Amino acid sequence: MDTGDEQYMYTLGMDIGGTFTDFTLVDRESGDVTVDKEPTTPANPAEGALTGAHRILEENGVAFGELDTVIHGTTLVSNTLIEGTGATTGLLTTDGIRDTLELRRGSRYDMFDWEMEYPDPLVPRQRRLELNERLNDAGEVVEPLDREEVRERTRTLVEDHDVDSVAVSLLHSYESDEHERIVADVIAEEYPDLNVSLSSAVVPVIREYERTSTTVINAYVAPVVADYLEFLRSELESEGFAGEVYMMTSSGGIVDVRTAKAEPIRLVESGPAAGVLASRIFGENHGNDDVFSFDMGGTTAKGSIVEDGDVRMKYEADVARVHRFKEGSGYDLVSPLIDLTEIGAGGGSIAAVNDVGLIEVGPESSGSDPGPICYNRGGEDPTVTDASLLLGYLNPENFYGGRMDLAAEKTRSIFEERLADPLGVSVTEAAWRVFEVVNENMATAFRRYAASRGLDTRGLSMTALGGAGPSHAFRVARKLDIDEVVCPYGAGVGSSIGLTEAPRMYEASSTSQAVLETLSTDDFRRQFDALREEAAAVLERAGIDPDETEASLSLDMRHVDQGHEIKVPLEGYDSDEVTPDVAREAFERTYRETFNRETLEFPVEVLTYRLELSEGGRDAETAQLAVPDDGSDEPTSRDVYFGAEEGTVTTDIYSWDGLEAGQTIAGPVVVEADQTTVVADPDSSVTVADNYDITIEL
Repeated sequence: MDTGDEQYMYTLGMDIGGTFTDFTLVDRESGDVTVDKEPTTPANPAEGALTGAHRILEENGVAFGELDTVIHGTTLVSNTLIEGTGATTGLLTTDGIRDTLELRRGSRYDMFDWEMEYPDPLVPRQRRLELNERLNDAGEVVEPLDREEVRERTRTLVEDHDVDSVAVSLLHSYESDEHERIVADVIAEEYPDLNVSLSSAVVPVIREYERTSTTVINAYVAPVVADYLEFLRSELESEGFAGEVYMMTSSGGIVDVRTAKAEPIRLVESGPAAGVLASRIFGENHGNDDVFSFDMGGTTAKGSIVEDGDVRMKYEADVARVHRFKEGSGYDLVSPLIDLTEIGAGGGSIAAVNDVGLIEVGPESSGSDPGPICYNRGGEDPTVTDASLLLGYLNPENFYGGRMDLAAEKTRSIFEERLADPLGVSVTEAAWRVFEVVNENMATAFRRYAASRGLDTRGLSMTALGGAGPSHAFRVARKLDIDEVVCPYGAGVGSSIGLTEAPRMYEASSTSQAVLETLSTDDFRRQFDALREEAAAVLERAGIDPDETEASLSLDMRHVDQGHEIKVPLEGYDSDEVTPDVAREAFERTYRETFNRETLEFPVEVLTYRLELSEGGRDAETAQLAVPDDGSDEPTSRDVYFGAEEGTVTTDIYSWDGLEAGQTIAGPVVVEADQTTVVADPDSSVTVADNYDITIEL
């Protein structure tokens, strides 16, 4: 299609999940928003993404050439690590520390597991080579770097070990990147097409193990991400797309493809981050600044807490865990991430009777291939979605917008054989036990998450997202003592809606360790100005004028000799306004808020400087899906089971588009949409807002 000089204002958000890929199409000129889903294609996730993109564009009369922006969230990085399908990677490091990846921190993530395991290092020992160089902790050269030695070591990695990617992590390179830059120059001279990740560029922060691990992860996944993005871009362009592709990062912002290729570690939690961002915006639209974000899809459930309208952040995580829900059992990385917890509890989570006669659910999932039994695609294992069908929550004849007829009889037969008969209960009771176990698993994980951060879920408003979230929210919320659940119109594709609302944003950081009283205003300004320059370059590539950005500054600080530091926000200050007194006051305030005690009579030091730069002028108001001109369709009814106390209840079944703005319905009630189903029990009520968001009062 020849677009000529016309300017188009269409944005497409695509979020690839473990079971479904979600889409949101926004016409930014008219404000119209359309959503859709497509089953994920695990062998090549881009195929399902492109299939769904074709459909949503065709159904709305939009050509690929009319798109100016595609915003993409993907599980590619985490899946590459979990599946071990990254590049053959080598490591160049300082003499004497090649075993950092295996020594780790020397601590145990489970004190009571004597057979505790860690994942095998992404770079085995024979591909970890040392260089006779050294910087001290001030970044000064103690042992010069030999360029010829770098050349020799690189040849060994490439010619003897066939590496496709090299991680470079030299001692104290967070203070000076001089030696790492020389290494990069030498490699470029010898092997210009070899992928190289420098720790001083990827994660220039203190702590050798975490910095090395992060750099290795980046090098391991970078070629895979680059190939994927090039394939996706090529396929889009072959359809006539000539706009920009942006990637969602784990911190809740979007970056250009070049940045995503260079720093793919920033994409490790891109989809879940978009869901939390959407929950914050939906919460604000309902006047709720304190929100529990509950996002349950086909494979996992995510929980996060928004406080005073602020999304919580963290800077360390571990991925591809040996024990999926044991923190510390995976590969450690340092990167800005939205603080959330994830549990293997989704619609596809598999249920079974264990050795002692109890129901267990997950973390294994049927995914999208073959999927739950009821999808009739070859699945033979009972799942949570199958249980929801048997309880009456799902419509077997109008699931997924009528595109999929659910195999109810096959589901009932396998549930009876695999669960009901071994337990000596009815099929309905077996389905309820599956439903309750997965709800309790999620509630337990969310309580643990909240408690570990000193937070209380009581009194919060829950925002329920994902294909399965709105049908489970009423039970999970009761278990968390939450009495209000907001199910936004379009909740089933909440993450892709979050993608279209995410700001272009980048956080830069660097370590320069010093006792606070030795620093001056010029020292702070110099550090922050360098970070602003780095972040501005990234946003400029993403089409943002650096003069139209907003900066947020923070410091990682601690008492001298303390083992861990805290993030200290410098709210309302520009880089030239930060003084030692300002930093001390901010540290004392944050210390009190964190530990509920005053600071110690002991020197304070600054470790890491952080600057988050984002596009300015964005309103925290979500794009709104087109709502029906008039609702008030008459409901149908069917039998729905709500547990032994309530039993089977004849329940009104509404189409979401058939509701009426301002309507209040006493429970029980089921509300169906193409992408999700809302369930409210007999002790609750449902209210429909003017924008067709549903609020369940419990």
